[in-house]
Amino acid sequence: MHEIRVVLGDEQRSFVEALAMRLEQEPFIRVVAAVTRPEEVLRVVRAQPVDLAVLTVDRHGGLLDLGPRLSAARPELKLVGVAGTDDTATMARAVQAGFRAWIPKDVGICVLLDVLQAVCRGETWIPPGLLTLLLEHLLTEQEQKRRAEEPLAALTAREQQVLRAMSSGATRDEIARQLCISGNTVRTHTQSILTKLGVHTSLAAVTLARRAGVG
Repeated sequence: MHEIRVVLGDEQRSFVEALAMRLEQEPFIRVVAAVTRPEEVLRVVRAQPVDLAVLTVDRHGGLLDLGPRLSAARPELKLVGVAGTDDTATMARAVQAGFRAWIPKDVGICVLLDVLQAVCRGETWIPPGLLTLLLEHLLTEQEQKRRAEEPLAALTAREQQVLRAMSSGATRDEIARQLCISGNTVRTHTQSILTKLGVHTSLAAVTLARRAGVG
């Protein structure tokens, strides 16, 4: 069997070291590194060939958002998420970040090994009981984005620039400097944006924009 080179990442040193010891007992798995910080995972992936990154993810963890950077550093790398939660939104974020599998943290070793081999073969693995919830969440997100995009189509190119700057957190003065326009012009564009989007505050406009993927 082809040797699977794995990097493990978890904020808890005891967990990641215990998992490394168990996986090292398998003749077809070589644990390249077992680390606790996102920067360490990225460093390992950039430095040497790795087939799988098995990372513990949660809604606040940096390992989840590391996915795109790891894929950019090594496109052939496959990502496996180990989760202590069944939070559907977090699972959806993981899938969108490039994770190919979602494994409960208390999964048995036999299932874990099967999943690692399946992902190496190019398969995706989501627990059957969560797959329907994941698909419903992704479809709902897609519909919300579609609805949010509709009113944005009425904005002029300059208004879209102003809204994008607002979504990035820029102040009125910062927007004026970025776009080389006056503060009064920014105010005028902002009022027009609110009117066209059918909202009453800049915060509501930014929320709508972010749902549409702007900012």
